[in-house]
Amino acid sequence: MKEGDTVEPDTPIALIENYWALMRLKANDTGILRKTFFTPGTHVKIGDPIAIIGADGENIPYGKFYSVLEVIEVKRKKP
Repeated sequence: MKEGDTVEPDTPIALIENYWALMRLKANDTGILRKTFFTPGTHVKIGDPIAIIGADGENIPYGKFYSVLEVIEVKRKKP
């Protein structure tokens, strides 16, 4: 997926892997992938934004939910 692509609800945006699981980040609504902040394979910190999805010319309001994170593989169980 690249900047400018149209996304529909449930469109996969990114695969996110941590020590515990592999997760799929999916779009929550219809829009345009306006900005990506990292290239594939990049390590990011918790809380870092990875992309902006919105309508063309839209001002993105702070705190609006645009995506859903889905755990697709559990790698380890917590003790």
